This record gives sequence, structure tokens and C-alpha cells, in this order.
Amino acid sequence: MAYFQNGKGHEKNIDENGSFIVINSKFISTNGTVKKYCNDQLVPLFKEDILIVMSDLPNGKALAKTFFVTEDNKYTLNQRIGRITVKEGGELLPSFVNHFLNRNKQLTKYDNGTDQTNLRKDQILDVVIPIPPLEQQQRIVSILDKFETLTNSITEGLPLAIEQSQKRYEYYRELLLNFHNP
Repeated sequence: MAYFQNGKGHEKNIDENGSFIVINSKFISTNGTVKKYCNDQLVPLFKEDILIVMSDLPNGKALAKTFFVTEDNKYTLNQRIGRITVKEGGELLPSFVNHFLNRNKQLTKYDNGTDQTNLRKDQILDVVIPIPPLEQQQRIVSILDKFETLTNSITEGLPLAIEQSQKRYEYYRELLLNFHNP
């Protein structure tokens, strides 16, 4: 259903004027806001590749966090980040697999809270993924993409949260102050 590849060390090749973004755990855990660059694309990444953080500190928030590649020839894969490529024409949409694997409990369970966690390839490939019909996968992806956008976008998410909070306030205010209706 999928192919797996480990990243390679890019530390010696880091160059602030580089052509490729180095995908490391900091990049993924900050949703792409913290970037390092290099000119050598040791592990090229392609559209619809799923990248997953394989190492984190005890109780860390990056372990098994994913990043979905949306364009070719822009990124290179650093060590301790895994690349999952879903086989074309199969039963799974890459975007569905990305959402399903992101911080999946089947992987985060390996964090014992005291030692650094290092996921292995076999642990990642052994994750049981349900296979709903492709149309249902697409619907799930569409909903989760919208939630992700609202959650990660302060310009969209914050106004919506304020609006929803205002509506809840108005609802409860009416409920509490409307004494004649129980």
C-alpha cells in the first residue's frame, strides 16, 4: 500500500541561501515556520509524500506529527524523518493517510515519558489504517483540511472562534435571563 524511506543528515550542507527546505522535526512541529535550507537535495520529496517525525523528547508534541508535501522540487528529507509514499491507484488517498497518521495513538504509545522516543520503520508500517471508500476518504479529508486551516490560521481561526464564543454567550445569556421559559 505504501513505500517508506528514511531521511539523511544534511547538517554539513545547511546554507541560509540554499535552494531546498530541509524537512526536520522543527520544521514539522512548527507547521513550516522554522526553516533551514541547503543546496543539496539528498532525499528529494514529491507532491503527496507524507513525512513523519520519528524521534522526540519524552512527552514531546512532535513524535508522529506529519507534514503533507504539496509540490515537487522544493524539499529535502533530513534524518529521523520518515517519508511515506502511498502507491498510486490504490485504495487509499495520500491525504487521508496523512490525516490518519498525524499523531496517531498507535505511534505515540511508544513514548514512555522518560526516554527519547525513536520510532522504527516497522512500527510505522504496522499501523492499522481503515480503508473506507475513496469518496468517504475525500469527504473526511475535506472536513479535516477545513478544521486544520481554521485551527492554524489566526486570521481565519481567531475571528471564527470569537464569533462562536459570542453566539454561545448570547445563547446562555438568553437562557439564563429568560425566566418565564424553563
